[in-house]
This record gives sequence, structure tokens and C-alpha cells, in this order.
Amino acid sequence: MIYAYTVPGRKDQAWDRTVGQMHTTGTGLIKVGETTKPTAFERIKQQLNTAYPGLRGVDILLEEEAKRSDGSWFGDRDVHRALVTQGISKEQEWFEATLDEVKAALVAVRNGTAYESQRTQDFPMRPEQEDAVAQTAGYFLSQGGGTHAPKVLWNAKMRFGKTFTAYQLAREMGFKRTLVLTYKPAVQSAWRDDLLGHVDFEGWHFVDRTTPVNVADELADGADPLVWFASFQDITGKAAGGGIKERNETLHYIEWDCIVLDEYHFGAWRDGARDLYDPTEKELAEVEEPDDWVTEEDLGLNSKHYLYLSGTPFRAITNGEFTEDAVFNWTYVDEQNAKAHWDDADGQNPYVDLPGMKMYAYEIGAPATEWANDGEFNGFSLTEYFKAQKADPESKSKKVERGTYTFNDETRVKDFLEMLRGKLTEQMKVQLLGVSGKKAPFPYESADFRDAIQHSVWYMADVGSCFAMRDILEAHPYFNGFEIHVAAGAGAGMGAEAKPPVEKAIKKARDQRLSGSITLSCGKLMTGVTIREWGAILMLRSLKSPESYFQSAFRVQSPWSYRTAGGSIDVQKDTVYVFEFDPNRALTLVAEYGMKLATTGETTPQQAIGDLMNYLPIFQFSGGQMRQLDAADVLNIATTGVGASALAARWNSPVLVDVNEHTLSALLEHPDLLEALEQIEDFRNLANMAQQVVTSTKKLKKVEREKGKNNLDDDEKTERKESNSARKQIREKLQKFLAKIPVFMYVTDFREESLKDVIESLDSELFTRVTGLTVKDFRLLNRLGLFNAQHMNAAIYQFKSFENASLHYADEAVPDGTGTKVGLWDKRIDASQLGLGYDDLADTTEQPTTEDPDAGAPAGPKQASPTDWLRAKARATN
Repeated sequence: MIYAYTVPGRKDQAWDRTVGQMHTTGTGLIKVGETTKPTAFERIKQQLNTAYPGLRGVDILLEEEAKRSDGSWFGDRDVHRALVTQGISKEQEWFEATLDEVKAALVAVRNGTAYESQRTQDFPMRPEQEDAVAQTAGYFLSQGGGTHAPKVLWNAKMRFGKTFTAYQLAREMGFKRTLVLTYKPAVQSAWRDDLLGHVDFEGWHFVDRTTPVNVADELADGADPLVWFASFQDITGKAAGGGIKERNETLHYIEWDCIVLDEYHFGAWRDGARDLYDPTEKELAEVEEPDDWVTEEDLGLNSKHYLYLSGTPFRAITNGEFTEDAVFNWTYVDEQNAKAHWDDADGQNPYVDLPGMKMYAYEIGAPATEWANDGEFNGFSLTEYFKAQKADPESKSKKVERGTYTFNDETRVKDFLEMLRGKLTEQMKVQLLGVSGKKAPFPYESADFRDAIQHSVWYMADVGSCFAMRDILEAHPYFNGFEIHVAAGAGAGMGAEAKPPVEKAIKKARDQRLSGSITLSCGKLMTGVTIREWGAILMLRSLKSPESYFQSAFRVQSPWSYRTAGGSIDVQKDTVYVFEFDPNRALTLVAEYGMKLATTGETTPQQAIGDLMNYLPIFQFSGGQMRQLDAADVLNIATTGVGASALAARWNSPVLVDVNEHTLSALLEHPDLLEALEQIEDFRNLANMAQQVVTSTKKLKKVEREKGKNNLDDDEKTERKESNSARKQIREKLQKFLAKIPVFMYVTDFREESLKDVIESLDSELFTRVTGLTVKDFRLLNRLGLFNAQHMNAAIYQFKSFENASLHYADEAVPDGTGTKVGLWDKRIDASQLGLGYDDLADTTEQPTTEDPDAGAPAGPKQASPTDWLRAKARATN
């Protein structure tokens, strides 16, 4: 639809051509836009409802279908061009025009007004992209005039189209100066191509580090819209003589309309402030985001708006860095759900070429596990399995010849390659898989995988293993039919330079009619880069982070399609595959990923994992059988083997609390809470320590920005050490409190409900006796963000799983269901919502009642869950 509207304050405005500014008499200004929604009202409301509730005062002047007489579609940009060619003045998308003039432009476009342009891309926004632009523009407009520049986070998976959509936001807002900062320079081509190739951004300019300084300065002083692309490493680096690099000086003089921080989940945004941490806390440093991220203030730049982009920003969300209305979410589940439920009556499905994913996990048997477990590793490690070393450790040559690297055990690697083809001998099957027969499809054997596996990427542990694998593949009688490319090491190219060689290898495989291509990488091209032909990824390294795992897995989910002459889409790949060879590791990461997704919605981890697996089916090959797993299987595998000591360690982990500048500042704003806490022995002097951390952190961040983090003087180093010590003490005090939560969970018989609700519904005296804190204080501490809901959910789930297993007495199984209410830390829903089919226990079990004094059952007609029943039965029999 093409629509037009005007708002109060613009109805009587017009552009004075003689003086080049707005005046308040004339024909008025009209906004001309487009939408894929059923009505213009829905689209305009997304943007303006905050500023104009119910669109009160907004005049919607026009709403017409954007279809030419030949049946093809057009967009608002076509109408804009027609208006400009008629001599009508334009201010961004606002035109000094009458409604009749806008209608006349529509008629001209509909009848085929010609327009010449070198730009070949003219696709419109997808519905979710339009939603992101509308929601963000509305938030920016509603926050105008505040003391701080507003910031918004797009939690959007790969293939959302963040570059194109970010530019559409700039277009919608009328931004003239936009700075894009990223930690991954390889994404530069995507940002450049979308700006210079799409008709919507005609007249815009793109600047990067290759642009001559004088040209960049001239464009910065011009009137045309400008996008400046830079890497975080480049702008924070220093010139040879110290100070800002010459090509970056202009960046600091411009007042940016918007700074876009791309790949926000990556290390630069946190590692830049790593030294502000206590480096001795290894667990915290490895698992949790740093207490003080490098923020917009640390960049030394000036902007009116900030847009953060990330595919896995779980910690940013959990830490409360963004308010709920400042976050736009679009996940893989959202995308595939939209694809599956698209109404063909609305036209071509815009998600048709976004492939679905499937995971196949092959469990390597006991002999291989024993080989990898050499005492240093706790269990099987793919990184150790494919470990390589230099054939000549004394060699200083940087050139990687054939045979430079060799695997520690080439025989096992060769057996692994035979397994990929389904060609193992019976003896090999027993040694490698622990079974004597195969009843499962293998990647390079099954016809089901033939198309997807034609071009694949193998994710190795390091450079040495990449080159060692190249040598074995090129010498193999089957795999030498593939073009093998190593995207690792200095010779592979830095950043965006690593992409063309892969594309060249794929082209060579196609031109020479080879079997396909195999790209070997240990990190390059695993983020921010699209290789459309990749249809499968083999995970041959051990990753600990679900963020890193899924960022890599989604590499193969890039669209690959062509538009036919008739306008339909010819999809080249419908399904892509993740091949996994350490199921316990992989499924644990899937479970963690699901738990993190659950923190952004009103769902339990099992529901979130179930939603994910609805569009990411997982098949496990174990014991000679291949079966499809469900969400319960994944959670069970993820929590198998969690013993008492491991569980205790989790409940004393620093990741359960968030002690940083943001949360401590919030705490200091509640003097009554601080006063109450300081009555408890463990929290004496809390206010002084919190103030010390906040003050020192702000001061040190400023000093480090000016002098560099490695150039602090002795006094500043001492202050940093004291600040870290105070932060550590506060964290330990909160950990000491949380370590008492399992005790409270075991004492109460209402553990299956949301723990927060349980705590707040019981006698506060019981909670205070167990933990030392009042319910009121606990509730406020949690609201301020001092407890990490994501990790609390994981710890509570493992506690429940561990205790459930201990409540199986005399072969009694826990009844199918979990009670009237189920939940974890801060979520609670009806059991019926889980679809468990759980009936009233009173009708199916010999449930204890309040007449049985020894049973210890909760009071009331029916409030106990299955585990409450077993616990009570155990007490009675004991």
C-alpha cells in the first residue's frame, strides 16, 4: 500500500525556496510512505502511537494499492521521484504538496513513468523489517529531548537483513550522518553493497578506510546522506606518534545522527574493558560478560541516537542494559514460523528461500572417548580428537607446505572420514562408534544429504588442524574429488578479504564439474559473512558458548535462490544441516540456548527448546540406532551426570549475580534498602563499597579512553585493584545468600511453582530464617537486576532434575506431570499450557492428606505435585 498523512505542526508548514528554510504558511507538508500491512493505520500506528496515542491528530490522507496497470508492484520511492520531477520540494520523505499532487504522482507511476538508474535492487522490506523500523523510529521519537541519547537493541538472527533494515531506519528518520562500527571488518561488503545497490538509497554516499581522507572530508561537509563504516579496532587504534589516526579525525568532529554498533555480542565491546575486571576470577571471565562494557560514552564520539545489532545479545538483555520497549526480537523460530504460516493470498512468501535446519548428532563410542581422555581432558573433546602438530617444530617458515602439519593420530582421522561416507569395516565400526552395524544415514553417503553437502564448511579447532585435514582430504580417493580450500592462517586474507577465495573455490568446483567444495575454517567467515552455496557445517571442534555455536551453525542458513522471468522464486536449497560428533556437548548448548530464549518471553526452558526443535529437528545416532529427540530428551541429556558437588558449585557461582556499574548505581538509588541490608552482618558497609565501585569505574573508563588501558599510573592501578576488590566482596556476599536458596527449595513443598512466587506467597519469617533477608528486600534486589534470571533458571532446573532422580523409591516412577503450576526462577504457568495431559492426582494416586500427620503433605484439598507426593511418601515410610 502507498499511504500519505500529515501531523499537527506540519499541516501548515511549507518550504520557502527563497531563504531555504521552513515557514508556517503555505500548502503544508505530507509524508508519503509504503507498507506491506493490510492497512495504513496499522503501519502509521507503529511509528507514531507513542507520540500521538491512538493517532489522535494524525490525518491519513491517502491509502492505495501499489500496483501498476501491468500487475507489477511499485514502492513509495517511485512516487517520491515523480513528485520531485514535478518540481515539488522535498524534506526527507515529507513533501510540500497538495493531496491532488500526490494523487497525480500515483497516477503517473501506475501508468509506467520511466526512470533510469544504475541501481538494480528494488526489493521492499519484509514485515518484520518494517516492524523493526516502525518500533525503533517510534521509540526514538518518543525519547526526544532527554538528557541521554536513546538507544535500541535489535536482537535479530542472522539473515534478518540488519544492514538493509538499518538503512531503512535512517531513511525513515531522515538521518544525514550515520556511523557504522563493527568488530568484524568482514561485514564491510554487505554494508557497502546494500547502500550502493538499492534504489531506496540513491544519492547516498559510503565511506570506509579505503576512501581518501580529502574525499571523506568533502562528503562529510556535503548535504547528501552519508554512511561511514569503521571497525572498532581501527578507531581505537593510535597513530604512529600517538593520538587519533589521521583518517579517523573527522569521525570525532561530526555530530552523528545515529551510531550503529554491529555484532554487539562480540568481544570488542567487552574485551576493551577487560582489565577493569578482577582477572583472577576465571569462571566469571569465561562465562559472564564483563561488569563494564565499552559503551557509547567510551568511544569519544557524539551521536543523537544509538542502534545496537546482535544475533545473540542474551547477556545485554539479561543485564538490563536495554528496557523492554527498546528491544526488537526476531529469532530463528520467529522466522521459520512466519515462513510456515505465510498466507499465499498476501503474495509471494518473502521467507521462501530461508532454509530450515536439521541437526544430526553421531555419538562416537567408548574406545574413541578413552583415546581422547588423556587425563588432562574431562571426557571426550573434538578439539583433542583432531589435534595436529607441526611435523618440524623447529621450522620458522611461515609458508604452509604439504606435510607442514600432521594429526597426532592420522589413523583415527582417516577412520572418521570413512565413517562420513558410511564405509567403515565392522572392526572400524566397533572401534569408532561402539557398534557393529550401522542403521543411520551418514553425511557423504545418504542421498538425503547429497545436495546440501555439495558445498560445506568444516569448523576445525586451529590453523594446524585445518592444514592437516587439507592434506588428508587431498590424498583421499573420494574426497580428492572436492575442491579443498583452507580459510585459516594469514594467507587466507583478513576480514572481508577471506570471502573471495572461498567463492573462487566454489566456482572452480562448478566449472570443472568436481563433486563440490569443502572449506576448512577455525574461525574465519564464521560471523557476519554470507556464503550462499554452503549447505552443511561439520562441527569438528569443542565450543563452550551457545552464542558461538549458533552463530557458526547459522552460517549455512543463508538464502540461495534466483528470480525467474515469470517472477517466481527458484530456491536452490530448502534444508541445511549441522553435523555434530559430540552429542552431549551439542545438546547441552542447545539446552542453554533454549534457556536463554526463555528469558525473553513468557515460556519455560522446555517450551522454548520445544519451539526451537520444531524448526530445528535433532536426530541422534547412538548404539547403532538413529532417533529424533524431543525437548525433554535434550534437557535430560544436558543435565545427565550433574552430581551433588557440581550442583553445589553451580549454586556458589559468580554468574548467578550481576554486580556491575548499572546494577550498583540502581542499588544506590534506594537508601532504605541499603539501610535495611546493612543491618545484616554480611552486608555491613555495602553502601560505601558500592559507591566506590561506581565512582572508580566511571573515572577509570575515562582515564583509559584518554591514556589507553595499559598506561595507568601507580595510583590509578591501585584504585582499579581496590575497586575490583570491593566488587568481588559484594558479589561474594550475594553468592552467600543465593547458596541458601536450595535449602529453602528443599524445605518447602511448593518447589514446582515459580520460586519467586513461592517465596513471596509464604510466611516471610520462614524465608528470613533460611536466608537472612526479608522478602521485601529480596524482591527489590531482584528487580534491580542483581540476580541473573537466565543462570538462576538453569541452576533451579538442574536442582529439580537432581532431586527428582533421588525421589524414585521402590521402583516408583514420578507421575506424568508436574502439578497445577510449573516454573523455575521467575516464570510460572499452568501445567495445561505444557500439553502434558496431567490429571488430578487425587483420582490416580494414593496421595497423602492432612489427616496423615506423618506424611507432611501440604494443607488443602489438592496442592501437591508428583514430587511433593513422593517426598511425603518417603518421609512416611522412613
